[in-house]
Amino acid sequence: MKFYAAFLFLLFSQSLFAQVEILAEQDQDRNLSLMAFNKDAIPYTIRIEFSKLENLESKEGNILFKVAKPGKSNLLKLQSIYVNEPTGFNYKTQLFKGDFQSVPGSSAPYLIPVSAGTQVGMRPLTVENSSTQSGKTYSGVGFFFETPSPICAPRKGIVSSIKMDVEESASGPANFETENYIEIYHTDGTFSRLSGLKANSAKVSLGETVIPGQEIAASSHLTGQETYHVKMIQSKWEMTEMGILWINFPVEIVSNQGNSLSNQSVSSSESIHPKELIEKELDKKELKKIQSN
Repeated sequence: MKFYAAFLFLLFSQSLFAQVEILAEQDQDRNLSLMAFNKDAIPYTIRIEFSKLENLESKEGNILFKVAKPGKSNLLKLQSIYVNEPTGFNYKTQLFKGDFQSVPGSSAPYLIPVSAGTQVGMRPLTVENSSTQSGKTYSGVGFFFETPSPICAPRKGIVSSIKMDVEESASGPANFETENYIEIYHTDGTFSRLSGLKANSAKVSLGETVIPGQEIAASSHLTGQETYHVKMIQSKWEMTEMGILWINFPVEIVSNQGNSLSNQSVSSSESIHPKELIEKELDKKELKKIQSN
């Protein structure tokens, strides 16, 4: 006979409302299994901390990080110590969007997120940070161009968050949170956020899979200027001694002048969408669809 107990946890973060259900199942030997049911299109990292284990043993410790993939995921199994004794447990959880187990070295180069043929200037964006030697830390990269351009996906991924209701772009070059944006989750556990977009111009929806070079929104101009722009921020979870930390990191950018890192300034380059780079990220079904078109 199996016994069931369901627990429901809700998360609200950066305009993302995610729902993950955790189900506890006990077998005839009183071993307890925890499973997650994730209704979202992207995975979630769950931090589980046991405050009480009665006649149960966690072989992985009392604080664990597990991943709830879309659909059903088996999280862990608690072993019963004495078969004929009652069991019980208390625990608390935290949810983090994405998979903290990023795949090292798997990231493909990124397209400049504008239409092919667009001339852009590129410069890194920084924020003040008193803990660093220079006082500034890298936060993302800005692309600047003279005429409006469609904003395109820099890599294949799943649209994980959208904010498109701000009518006027923020004036600060690193004021990401108050701008319109589309966020894309990649299968290597990283995120790309395209920020500073034209209001209500999204051409994609939450949960949709996008491919490199696909048009996703329209560009907007900097406040008080005629220059158009888009900001691109790459982020991921990084495991530290204190737990997982959300970090921004530079990436390799493709242009007609070759590849460069996004923490470097480039005065002028042209956006290109190499066919071989795009096709490398596609599965067989997507590749067949692209080739037929």
